[in-house]
Amino acid sequence: MLNLWLYSLLGAVIAILAALANSSLRRLHILANLASLIIFFAFPFSEAIGFLSRQTIHPTLAALSPLKPLFWLIPLGLSLSLLGLRFIKTKKVHALLSLLTGTLNLCLIIWWFQGQTILSTLQPLNGLMEIVTGLILALVIILIGWSYPKQRWFIGLLALAMGLAVFFALNSPRGHGLFPNSQGYYKVFKEAPSGSEAEIIASYNAGLDSLNRQRRTIGLGGLEPITNLKALDGQKLPREAAEAGFRLIDPQSRGYGVWLFFLLQGLLIGLGLMLFWKPQLSAHGDMSSGSVFALVICALTPAFAATEFSFRRLVEGWPFLLSFLDRSWPPLLADAAFERFPLQEVASQMLLTLEIALVGTFLAAIFALPLSFLAARNLSQNNRLMRFIFAITRGFFNVDRGIDTLILALIFVAAVGLGPFAGVLAMAIHSIADLGKLYSESIENVDKGPIEALESVGASASNVVRWAIVPQVLPLFVSWTLYRFEINFRVSIVLGLVGAGGIGFFIQEKMASGQYNQMVIAIIAIILVVNIIDFASSWLRSKLI
Repeated sequence: MLNLWLYSLLGAVIAILAALANSSLRRLHILANLASLIIFFAFPFSEAIGFLSRQTIHPTLAALSPLKPLFWLIPLGLSLSLLGLRFIKTKKVHALLSLLTGTLNLCLIIWWFQGQTILSTLQPLNGLMEIVTGLILALVIILIGWSYPKQRWFIGLLALAMGLAVFFALNSPRGHGLFPNSQGYYKVFKEAPSGSEAEIIASYNAGLDSLNRQRRTIGLGGLEPITNLKALDGQKLPREAAEAGFRLIDPQSRGYGVWLFFLLQGLLIGLGLMLFWKPQLSAHGDMSSGSVFALVICALTPAFAATEFSFRRLVEGWPFLLSFLDRSWPPLLADAAFERFPLQEVASQMLLTLEIALVGTFLAAIFALPLSFLAARNLSQNNRLMRFIFAITRGFFNVDRGIDTLILALIFVAAVGLGPFAGVLAMAIHSIADLGKLYSESIENVDKGPIEALESVGASASNVVRWAIVPQVLPLFVSWTLYRFEINFRVSIVLGLVGAGGIGFFIQEKMASGQYNQMVIAIIAIILVVNIIDFASSWLRSKLI
């Protein structure tokens, strides 16, 4: 519990620092309330254990509310606090609502953590995730089209139609076949029927002899009979109970929503105290900015959890890093006795990497140049055919840019075999879209004066392009190409790791064989070459623009 209190203290400190810096406390108030509401409905708080690991569920506070109805006071208090900001003008009331809301929420969660293990049953809410998905799509369409006032009715109807279409598609047997986890994904927990715990305990004890025989065959000790489910001490529920829909909820287990919730409640308490001191701290646009910040925080938190970000694991891996550095230095430049010449090999592979990037960039520029004129809006809106070509070209750019170079490299390695040719193909195809988009946007931003002057004297379209557009965009084209070459050189290093040749392949080979004192030569060479390319490219761009 101590670390959770530290999170609450950190939230209060943030509120104090914001007040001292004369920042908008109202914005932070909105952020804390909205983020806490999202956590209540969407973030895992505890762990509900089944028999198999895939049967373990991490319920939210909303999912636990049927077991603990007092939890509904949390969204109620948060909603009242938000509504108070909108409809109540007295700043002292805002401060009081913030202070009371944060304190009440912390008390409820601490009360939950002090509880005993609970046997519960699952109640899937079928169709809920399908509805949420449809609503999110409809909301996105409305937000995108809100800047077009004359089309808002049409956009609203389109959003409604698309939302309903997605809902019915996902809620159909076909949709559940494609996304089986979506059916009943959100589950609430109810108290198990009376007598269920005794039946599960009796069933567990009856099968204990067979279980212990299996454990002894693999060298594990035997288990003792239990008198209550808490005595399972972290073990799984019996298979029959888990398959019947029972789950064992441990209030002491904590999901990633807990620490953020404590942080935000500490922030609310700190804001309440600071608002009594400085009630005037607010700014224009607090509602929108606070909402955006809340969404960002609530998007980042599960992302950190999904990527298993942990400073503790980094500390645990620190000995390997020290061992790696120790075995990497000094670099082995050459070993004539065993006919090993790593420095020479690095130089050769580095040259090959540069050549892969050079050829890939050159091919991309050759194909992107004519396509960019077709993808420029100001040159392709004169007739329907050109508008159609414009849409096709822009669509190709978007599709091509969506396929990463590494994926293309894997495909071409399978098609043409290992080696630099696969890397060149992957790099060239992906770079066509990137350069084409940059080239076309440069064309769209040219000065219209020279174009109109040539058109007024009856110049042909080719002459307009040759004398009015090309002189303006050519320096930019060269600059974008040089910039893309810098990127492609870095990309070509990664492509080598999947068999596309170059210095990346050398690094992979030496890393796999534990020859770190040779691999470090390649790392040093990459750092030097990257800096040389950056300086040279920057100097050339400064001369061109």
